[in-house]
Order: sequence, then C-alpha cells, then structure tokens
Amino acid sequence: MSLEGKTALVTGSTKGIGRAIALRFAERGANVVINYSRDKNAADKVVAEVEKFGVKALVVQADASDVGEIDRLFRTAINEFGTLEIVVANAGIEKVNIPVVEVTEEDFDLLFRINTKGPYFVLQAAAKYIADGGRIINIASSSTVRPQPGLGLYGTSKTAPKYLVQVLALELGSRGITVNSLVPGPIDGAGIFTGVPDDDPYKKALLDSVPVGRLATPDNVADFTEFLAGDSALFITGEEVLMNGGSSN
Repeated sequence: MSLEGKTALVTGSTKGIGRAIALRFAERGANVVINYSRDKNAADKVVAEVEKFGVKALVVQADASDVGEIDRLFRTAINEFGTLEIVVANAGIEKVNIPVVEVTEEDFDLLFRINTKGPYFVLQAAAKYIADGGRIINIASSSTVRPQPGLGLYGTSKTAPKYLVQVLALELGSRGITVNSLVPGPIDGAGIFTGVPDDDPYKKALLDSVPVGRLATPDNVADFTEFLAGDSALFITGEEVLMNGGSSN
C-alpha cells in the first residue's frame, strides 16, 4: 500500500506502538510528524530511521494532553508540510492491576488527563486540520471490551475516545474523512510489556488465553493501522476493530 505524498502525524511516536506506526508510514512513502513529550534523544533516533526511507520527518515536542500544545503541534505540522492527511491518536499511559477500591484521585486525574482528555483534543484538532479524504485513527485498548479485575481505571480512561470516534465519523463523513478506533490487546514489547519475559506470571496468564499462542507486536498494530490509513479503508468508518488474537481476556 502506498502513502506517497501524504503527511501523517502520530502522537507519542518515539517508542512502542507509535514508533512502529511512524516507521511504517514512512516506509510506505508518507512524510511523518514525530511527537514526543520528554525524550528528545529517542525522537531524534526515530527521525533518523524515518529519513532512511527517503521521506521527510518533522519532530515536535508537545504534551499531547495539553490543549494549547496539541494545537501548536498541529499548526506546526501544517506550517511545515502544508497539509495533513493522516492522524493517529496514540499517546497514552498504562496503569493496571489496581482494584477499583484502591484507585486514588491522583491516579484518576493522571490517566484521565493523558488517556481521555488528550485523545479527545487530539481528535478534535485532527477534525479541524485534516484534509478532505483524510484518515483519523484512535489507538484504544481491548480493556474497553474485555473487562478484567484491576483494569477499572485504565479501561474507563480509554473508553470515552471510542465514543468520540463514532460521533466524528458522522460529523466528518461528508468530507470523505474516515474515523476509526483500533483496539489492540496487550502488546509484546510495548507499554507494560516492554522487556518482560514470557515466563512472567502476568504475561504467561495472558499468553495462555490467546489461541494464536503469542501476544501482538507493535508491527502487528502498524499492519492494521497502515490499512486504515490507506485508500482501501474508504468504507470503514466509525468502527472499533478488535485485534487481540482471539483472546478471551
């Protein structure tokens, strides 16, 4: 699939899922806006990897949970490239294995700021700035459709953006813009499973629940994000696409 001549913005794109998506878009010919919050060295490394594909990369430091910085991120991208055809709301934080009775107000404020407020206003900015015929993709979580003990806070913080996706699909459809949520299960090599061996008890329990016998990787998420970003996904909008290997958890 070719994304040549298009520009993609991916929030939280210096590691894990975001990095894999940014590199995939670059490999398919898109110019890429790399967003980071704190780790400039990691961002510069991703930029170098992106540029190996012969496309342009723009790195922008911005807190993807701050409304003013989100707007600056998008305006900087438009000023540099003139247009924006693909937006992926990926930036988020995982905080799991906390029973509801142990969730603190501090925990709540942190996760809802990063996982709810942030994506809401990233999606809003995407709706404002994206070109007609564009693609908006929200990276959600299977915790929103597979309730589990200890995920009450994380799962609820990731739920609201999925509803917004469905509304935006209706509001933006007349412009040929599709808006979807990709709903991955646990990702090996990303988030809380960065560098975690297969014999870790929590990870092993999850592995035992997946019929395909392994967890997804960031590249697997990039596979489907690439599809949703392309022309072939024209008639998929307002959807939640679950990719968890058939896991019952």
